[in-house]
Amino acid sequence: MSKITLFHIDDHPLFSQGVSSLLKGDPQFQWLGEAIDAEYGKRQVAYLQPDIVLLDYFLPDTNGIALGKEISKFSPRSKLVLFTMENSPTVVKQALESRFFGFISKSVEREILIKTLTSVGNGEKIFPQLKDKEIEKNLDLSLFNQLSKREKEIALMVKKGFTSSEIAEKLFISLLTVNTHRRNLIQKLGFKNVAQLSAFLSNVKNH
Repeated sequence: MSKITLFHIDDHPLFSQGVSSLLKGDPQFQWLGEAIDAEYGKRQVAYLQPDIVLLDYFLPDTNGIALGKEISKFSPRSKLVLFTMENSPTVVKQALESRFFGFISKSVEREILIKTLTSVGNGEKIFPQLKDKEIEKNLDLSLFNQLSKREKEIALMVKKGFTSSEIAEKLFISLLTVNTHRRNLIQKLGFKNVAQLSAFLSNVKNH
């Protein structure tokens, strides 16, 4: 079983060293290193392509969420985790909406840290400050906002119960084009069928 590789970006080197010491003894993880500034951190992540990137929120000249957005462009397989003392609901929601996989408070105990990183490494999203329903709602809105204008238009018509033929007629496009968009929507959002797409759209209430 391959280890979960980790890289940490935090402008407090002693804290990074302490975290690495906590994790190096665990056979699940491989600590790839740390950076104290954004530019060096970006170069290292681009080269190392770690499974998980831990980011502090407060960084010189930027913040962890903005930096995470940049990192996701050149290291899309890396799962971003905000690892900070800043735990305001606004910041936590921003991280969730920016496709972060988790939030960890710097005050957590070792066992919680390991459990969270293991879960994130396995593809689970961990935001203990938010309730499950709130996470689902924010994830749905975040995914919806990534769609193109035409995809959103068709998705909302699907939500209203229009058939492919009716959508084609109302948008003045071919039936083939509508069906192609519907298939792309299902694939892009990671669903298996129209029923799952409809369930997803039921949470999208602000559009």
